[in-house]
Amino acid sequence: MQDALEPWGLETLKRHNDKTIPGSPARAISRSVIEDTENRLWLMERIAGTQVKSRTAISENLQQLNNSGMKWLLPYQKTTSGEYIAEIMGFPWQLSAFYEYDELPRPDYIYDDKRGKAMASFIASLRVYAKNKNFSDSSCSFTLIEYSKELSSTISQRHPEVFKRLEPICERLFPAMEQFPKLPKAFCHGDFHPLNILWKGQGFGAIIDWEFSGIRPEIYDVANMIGCVAFENPEALSTGVIPAFIDGLYKQTNIADESYEALPQFIPALRFAWLSEWLRKKDYEMLEMELDFMELLLSIMG
Repeated sequence: MQDALEPWGLETLKRHNDKTIPGSPARAISRSVIEDTENRLWLMERIAGTQVKSRTAISENLQQLNNSGMKWLLPYQKTTSGEYIAEIMGFPWQLSAFYEYDELPRPDYIYDDKRGKAMASFIASLRVYAKNKNFSDSSCSFTLIEYSKELSSTISQRHPEVFKRLEPICERLFPAMEQFPKLPKAFCHGDFHPLNILWKGQGFGAIIDWEFSGIRPEIYDVANMIGCVAFENPEALSTGVIPAFIDGLYKQTNIADESYEALPQFIPALRFAWLSEWLRKKDYEMLEMELDFMELLLSIMG
């Protein structure tokens, strides 16, 4: 039998089935933690053939950031032949360092100013190290307004009872969303929120799940983080993580005023992707909660 780590010039000591692997398991066919003979832990992922192009682009982008000196990354390892993806038994595989992290203390973390400041520092760092880079196309770019219009049209046909609540939300958001493509752009993580951060105490250890990264409106990661945290507890909008995060962004970044002005609409606009997720899973309880949340955000906007 071929050693699983052989394509990377490494030798397996043992597999670890006791390790909790962070991130979404849906982003790979299978995942396992392997220790090599030098006692280093690695995360080995089997990916789908349809992911090879996008995963290669993501690997190249992360390596650019890593080479520039950006911290908190777990770049994919190149094989001995210089590739980011190895073919083993006819399937594509990737390898990255496995990071031992501290569990996020949910739900109490929302009151933690230090985590908000740490997340602002990440956004600031990404803006610095991504500036003037020529990133590979990961084929994950999309126009939010077109995606949301298509989704709402589908919902109107297949779930008319849901559309009754969604239609007034669309009427409020779509005019503002039409302007999003005109906002200043930057390289974004694409799924930035506390559960995609591997914490060490109250600080950053590493960040994972770059599958939706790419050039987007510069406020994208900010809006996604705020929406994900506030969905857990809307109280977070006024205390703890989110105010500290916003304060850190003002101090550490040069995000444009027009992007901040679009933020109140951008936060609920990004929740269309979650509506799609709940419908796909037929999770109607979460769907109702999502609609409640979008309505709450719109009521705060006035």
